[in-house]
Amino acid sequence: MELTSALVSALNSAWLDEFLVWGVAGMTAVIALVALVNAVDVFLDNEAG
Repeated sequence: MELTSALVSALNSAWLDEFLVWGVAGMTAVIALVALVNAVDVFLDNEAG
């Protein structure tokens, strides 16, 4: 029971919330960067062709 209690208290801590927020923000930044590179690639292909 003590192990479960320690696990639950560790999962409810503030650092996990902060880690999740920064993880989601990082993934959003990566997706935005991929979309930007794709848009620039399409633009340059249209200019050259």
